[in-house]
Amino acid sequence: MPDSSVPNGTRGLHDETDTDRLRGILALDALSVGLVSALAGDRPLTEAEESSLSKLKEGRGELFFPDLLYAITHQYFSPVAAKKLWEEILRHKYEMSKALNRNAQIVVATLDYLANLKSAVHLPTLVNENHIAAIVNQSMRDGLTGLFNHTSCHELINLELKRYARHGTVVSLIFTDIDDFKVINDECGHQEGDHLLKELAATIEHTTRDSDMCCRYGGEEFAVILPLTNARAAAEIAERMRLEAMQIHTGGRTLTVSSGVASCSETTTTAHALVEVADRALYQAKHGGKNRVVVV
Repeated sequence: MPDSSVPNGTRGLHDETDTDRLRGILALDALSVGLVSALAGDRPLTEAEESSLSKLKEGRGELFFPDLLYAITHQYFSPVAAKKLWEEILRHKYEMSKALNRNAQIVVATLDYLANLKSAVHLPTLVNENHIAAIVNQSMRDGLTGLFNHTSCHELINLELKRYARHGTVVSLIFTDIDDFKVINDECGHQEGDHLLKELAATIEHTTRDSDMCCRYGGEEFAVILPLTNARAAAEIAERMRLEAMQIHTGGRTLTVSSGVASCSETTTTAHALVEVADRALYQAKHGGKNRVVVV
C-alpha cells in the first residue's frame, strides 16, 4: 500500500522498511494490536504493559505514534501526521462510543476514521497477526534448512549495525563453510549433500544461543549474527560449532567446517562491509588448512 500520507521530504528521515515494521509489530515486546487497544482504553493496562509501553515510547521516540497506527493499519504515517491522527482517532473513538452507548474498540474507530472521514486508508482489510507472522516468517527463511535466508541475513546485520551506531552495542559475525562440499556431493550425491546441509543447520542452531541469528548465506555457506558479542566470545562459539560439526559423518568421512569471525567497527557500517571482513577471515581459514577458526 503506498504511503500517500507521508508529506514530501519526510520519508527520507527514516530508513525503516515495511519488512522492518512488520517484523517489529510481531516481536514479543512490540506494539501488538492488543497492547495498542489497552493503551486506548479498551481494557485496563497491566503493570507489565505500562512498563513495556514506557520503554517503547522512550526507545522509539518520534516513531512511537507511527508504530501505534502501523500496528492497526499496516500503513506508515509520518511522525507529525501520526501524532495528530492518533489524537483525532481517540476523540472519534469517544464520540463513537457515546453514540453507540457502548465502547467502540480502537481498531474499529481507527479504520472508520481513516477510511470514511480522512480517506487515508483505502479498502482496509483486517488480517490476523498470526497469518502475518506466518507470511513474514516464510519469506525470511531458507526453504531447505529453515534458517534465515541470504536477504534476511543482510537485513538483520544492518539492523544490528544501526544499534551499534546509535548505542555502541557490539555485534559479531561468524561465516562458516563446509570443507570439500563439492567432493561430498560428487561422491555421495546431492540428496546426501542436502541432508548434510540440514544436519549442519540443526547443529549450528543447537550450538548457538537463543539471541543469535543463524542464516544459510548460500550453497554450503552459513552465517551467524551474534548481538552484544565481541570477536573473542564469537570465536569461542565458532569453535564449539566446529567441534560439533565433526560429529556428523557421511560416506565414511567426518564433516569439517572452516569459519571466519569478524566484529563490527567504525569501518564496518553496512552488512556488505562486515560480511567482507568475515569472508576474508574464512578465506584465511580455508587456505590455512581448513577445519579451523580464524578471527580478524
